[in-house]
Amino acid sequence: MSQSLELPSYLEKEPAVEDRFRRIYQRPVVLDVAGLGKTFHAANGVVEALRDIHFKVHRREFICVIGPSGCGKSTLIRILAGLDYPTSGAVKLDGHEVSGPGPDRGMVFQNYTLFPWLTVKRNVMFGPRMKGHQYRVSEAEARKWIKMVGLDRFENSYPNQLSGGMKQRVAIARTLANQPRIVLMDEPFGALDAQTRAQMQAYLQQIWLNVDVTILFITHDLDEAIYLADRIVVLDAHPGRIAEIIEVPLPQPRTPEDFISPKFLATRKRLDTLIHPPKMNDEDRLPMVKMTEPGDDVI
Repeated sequence: MSQSLELPSYLEKEPAVEDRFRRIYQRPVVLDVAGLGKTFHAANGVVEALRDIHFKVHRREFICVIGPSGCGKSTLIRILAGLDYPTSGAVKLDGHEVSGPGPDRGMVFQNYTLFPWLTVKRNVMFGPRMKGHQYRVSEAEARKWIKMVGLDRFENSYPNQLSGGMKQRVAIARTLANQPRIVLMDEPFGALDAQTRAQMQAYLQQIWLNVDVTILFITHDLDEAIYLADRIVVLDAHPGRIAEIIEVPLPQPRTPEDFISPKFLATRKRLDTLIHPPKMNDEDRLPMVKMTEPGDDVI
């Protein structure tokens, strides 16, 4: 793990932020990732995707995971969801080792995964019904979560009648209706336009503040990570390993004005330095092939 960077004085956490982290660390550990490693056998040999990943997630904590392309973010979240298996190490949820998918973990993907033949209400009812709940109980549960995400006027609409952001709100409601211990989100807003993405970030923050749920959120967007997370797990690539775990030195909840605050900008610079080191490696340089006429320069 790399050494922590020196922080400017205005990035030192305020007493209120320090107190918030003390309270977070006093909560029970929901997810414990210990010594996680993953290798794949490819045509050109063995590829090490993840190496010695260690971190803990506490109840009602919001964790973001970021890193450069190829650092194993998606591999990590698939292992946490029980959709893939580690080569070494272990993942424990509430002290029990994860050995496959389960209702104690909800998953929200980047692509819309709603059933197109079901209405919004019936999509959200799906989990409770599969658990054996009666129709009326499942319907009441679904309506509660649909209202939570602000889509009660659309409960009888079909997915093809909804915008991208609305579909993702339904996906979040469907996940929460199962009452998981932790929600795993794999770049859920990556396919949205900038304006809708900002709205979804605000919606998710409101939901998280009002629901007893823990969130682990994969993203490649540095601003999104700082805006949403309590802590940010930064991964290095080739193989994926933890470079640093950063406590975001801003109080929750956050507002759009925080994007231009000195602490936000300094944290973003720190993340950018970790993910995009100033010195470019030779393997990252493109071959210099000039395909323009002599004298036809842009600088």
